This record gives sequence, structure tokens and C-alpha cells, in this order.
Amino acid sequence: MKVPIETTDSSAVCMRSVAAALRGRFLDPFRLSALERLGLSAIALLGPEPVRRAVGYGVRFRGTDPSWADRITTEGLARWAVSLYDGLDGPFDALLIGAPNGGVAHLAAALGAPFLSQHFLISFRDPTHPDDIDTYFERGTALARRILRREPMVAVVNHYDPLHDRFLVRWVNHIRLKLLDLPEAYRTFIRRRLRPGGTLIFIDCRYLWLQYRVGPRHTFQVGGLGDVSDREFLEGRPEIESLRGAPGGWSLPDLPLERQVESEWGAAPPLREVVEAFARANGYRFLALEGDHPEWYACLALDAHRRLSEREGREPQGVLVEMFTQSNPVAPLRSRLLPLWLPFNCADSLRFLRRMREHLPPDRPVLLTPIPNFVFTFDTAEWSAYQEALAGMRVQILGVRRRLFPSDPAGMWRPAGALARWCREHPDPVRVRLSVEELERLAGGR
Repeated sequence: MKVPIETTDSSAVCMRSVAAALRGRFLDPFRLSALERLGLSAIALLGPEPVRRAVGYGVRFRGTDPSWADRITTEGLARWAVSLYDGLDGPFDALLIGAPNGGVAHLAAALGAPFLSQHFLISFRDPTHPDDIDTYFERGTALARRILRREPMVAVVNHYDPLHDRFLVRWVNHIRLKLLDLPEAYRTFIRRRLRPGGTLIFIDCRYLWLQYRVGPRHTFQVGGLGDVSDREFLEGRPEIESLRGAPGGWSLPDLPLERQVESEWGAAPPLREVVEAFARANGYRFLALEGDHPEWYACLALDAHRRLSEREGREPQGVLVEMFTQSNPVAPLRSRLLPLWLPFNCADSLRFLRRMREHLPPDRPVLLTPIPNFVFTFDTAEWSAYQEALAGMRVQILGVRRRLFPSDPAGMWRPAGALARWCREHPDPVRVRLSVEELERLAGGR
């Protein structure tokens, strides 16, 4: 189905990985051709910097043509999402909808349920200097207004992160669409695939971030989740000023600031109320999972998979630590692994890993699948920091080479293959699935 959705974005990967898990398959999130893999592997011999230049050059030609701003429809986006689940047996006892993240993907897999995202990212081709916030804003605003004029069912967040996405914002302008109502494709899918009396589970992540108010249903966000606060992105700190070569941060002083749910991870109202009303009108049960941070859902997913092994009277074989879009929720079900998803590869996610260590079995192997984001920022956690955080545990790094971290191009395809091989060599399938009642009890205990 021809749509301009960024399929490697966290939202699309969350849905794609759940659909793959429901089929018992592993997901290759980046889907590079053999020729692309060969070329990037050859460039990697030259070191990290040539890799970054090559990946940035590739992004330049992969961006969406701006003419799509006049053709995007919420129904088209929703039809693409539901098509991911074509051919799967139903009906399902539960269905998840709302804000995406890796913890949600593992919860959906544990329930044996589809996930439909509220969010869709479009990366429009738009080369500019990565520090030129004014040009990025002006061009993004023009794109957003073209969409908003035609589509009353969405809010737009023009997302600009010149730190973590520095090589991306040089070539593309990120427009994230958030559904404010249920498209007909979602309504039809739910009626056809959710059993009568089943449960609609709304993922209500309330992670907040400062955003500029541009207009009705239209905001502009600077920065994103990592070890830099929203205020520091706007006002600066020494490392940002060094990067920019100028005092202060990246700001639009003429626009009003307000605290909104974060672009990538937060659930925008009023979709929760819409879904609840739809559930009530169609005889479904409604359950909202409210968390103040994506990490909350990662913790809940860990609890859920631990509960599945307890029900079967078995011990987990190991721990799977995933980062960002390096997500394969089929693996814990194939080989009885406890999943711990980290939102990103920055120091804040490393602190989360350290806090969670006491909840991990100390005598089991830890499989780590790092994400290559091709930018070593001042808040990126060093490779050695992960080893220190997991010292004394049997850590296996899957598919990524230390000398190229975080710019190893093979990290886009090797981790999934290495994880699939590990699971084939260590089979221990989880045969039960989590009930909605168990999920509700686990969530209530957090």
C-alpha cells in the first residue's frame, strides 16, 4: 500500500513488530536491500565518520516528496496500519490503541493482541542547515498547514531535534500526525477483529514536553527524550552552545510555549474519550493504561512476561535488553526471555537500566541489541557504561561492533538475525498468554 509513512519510526516499528510477533516472526526493522548492506559494510571499513556521511546522504534521497502534504489522508494512514494484520486469525480478546513504545509492543505480544497507533511520522524531503531552526520551522509550518486544511481529524507536531537527529534534520522535515478521532478503517477493524465483549486497551502515555503553539491542532517541538531537558534545548547549556557555535539553545522567541504530551511518546487528547465512547457503544470493555513516561510501560512489560513464566512454573532463560526501534517482541515468547526495553541510547536510559538491574535474574544471560543512530551526542551513553551497569552478568552484544558504536551500519540488520539465531538455539516457547485481568492487576500494582 503506497503511503508516505516513515516505516522505521518508533510508531510504525511498534505496529510492525507486534504484527510480526503475532505471526511468530522476527522483524527486520530497516529492510535494507542486499546492495545497500554490502555498500554500508564496505564503507564501515573506513570508520564511523564515513558511515555517518553515507547514511546522511542516503536519507537525503529517502525523504517524502513535499507534494504528499496535499494527498495524505487519515483513512490512508489507518488503512496502512490495519493492513499489517491482514491474514491473522481472530477474533482477538483484546486490542491496544494509542501511544506507541517498545514496552507496549511487548505487552501486545504477551496478550496476543494487535496494536494500532495514534501516531504517524512523515519525513518530508527538505534540506537545510541542522541549526537553522527558523527555516525548518517556516517550511514545516507550510507543510503542516497544507495537511491541517484538509484533515480535521489530526493534530500536527512539527518535530525538530538538532541533537539526536542531527544528520536527519539536515535533509528532512519531521511532521508527526496524531489522530484525534477513530478513522473508519480503525472502527471497521475493531468491529471485525475484536470478539464481542472484548477489551479495548488505550495506551495513555502522559509524558510531557514544552512545545511552541503555532495554531489550532499545530505545535512545534524542539528536542526529544534523552539526557537533555526540554528547557535546556531551548535555553542552551555549554555542550549545546559548543555544538551550535553560538550562545543559547534552539528557540522561537516570538511563539508562546506550553506543556503538551511529547511528540513521539505522548497520547494526545481527545482520542482516549473517543475510544472509550466507541467501546461503550459497541459492547466492549475499556481499559486505560496511564503512565507518565515510556519507561513505565517497559516495566509493566517486564512484569507481564515474568507472570507468564510463573503461570507455567518455569524460570526465564534470560533477559533481552532492547533499545528504541530495535524491537522484536516475538523473542521473549520463543525463548522465554524477560524483555527490558530502553527508550534510547542516552544516559537517562542507562540510569533506567541500572535501576532495573535488581529486577533481573542475576544468573541468566543478558542479550543486548543496541540501536545505531549514527550520532554520538554528549548525552549518548558510552559502550563501557553498559558493561559497567551489567557487570557480573553474562552479557552478549548482538550484531553491533564496539569500534563503530553508535554508527555501526550492521546494527540496522544484524541484531535481529543474531537474536533469531539465539532463539533457534535456545527454544523454550511460552504457551500461555496474559489475560486482561492479569494485566489490570499488574498495572494497578505499579
